[in-house]
Amino acid sequence: MTYCEYHNENVLLGQIIDKGNGCGDMPTILLFRHGKSQSNAGLPTLDPEFVELTGEGFKQAEDIARFLKAHFSPDLIVTSSYRRTKQTAKPTKLAFPIVPEVEWPVHEFTYLSSMHEERSTAEYRRPLVNAYWETCNPSYIDGPGSESFEQFIGRVREVKLRLKSTALDKIVVFSHEQFISALLWLSKRDPGDLSPESMENFRAFLEAHPIPNGTPRRLRIRRRRENQQPEHISHLIEQKPVLVGW
Repeated sequence: MTYCEYHNENVLLGQIIDKGNGCGDMPTILLFRHGKSQSNAGLPTLDPEFVELTGEGFKQAEDIARFLKAHFSPDLIVTSSYRRTKQTAKPTKLAFPIVPEVEWPVHEFTYLSSMHEERSTAEYRRPLVNAYWETCNPSYIDGPGSESFEQFIGRVREVKLRLKSTALDKIVVFSHEQFISALLWLSKRDPGDLSPESMENFRAFLEAHPIPNGTPRRLRIRRRRENQQPEHISHLIEQKPVLVGW
């Protein structure tokens, strides 16, 4: 295998970033999960779109900007429409003021309509979350403000196509755990038509590969053919135990 196709996790961090810049048809995409949010901290929240970062989350956002300033100069900064990704991306935008920023549909998978009706905690929603995944119906829509698994994966495929079509070499994406996980899952093997089994497979992938707040995953994606290699580089930024959630 060439260096562009595979990376050993023991390679020095500087080598991982620097050598990744020279692989002609393979842009390097860093996918950052937003910093620790109010929901991640166990606080009651209302609309997922407007959940904010905690003090720790703002610190993680600063850590991301310092890391990028030292190791990676992006050609493009992508965020979701959600407030917590905007807040996470802000220090990076200040560190790279001339780099364009765009908003893509990389927001989190919201499959419970009840999330929008009253303030609740992640712990309170857990039985509803478990019931949703146990039903395993890819076309099910819970109600206003939610989307089906099919619609969610459709968004992820759209973003994947944008990344394959880019002429840029280095992109930083500020997104969410389920969206990033789905992009990596599809990059390993897209199931095509979605079924209860493929939905179960995604859930298993999500649980087996958690993404702590404020940490990145790297995606190398070929422009001309389907051949992506996701790589964990979470150790680049200090990690602390977090609650999994929005």
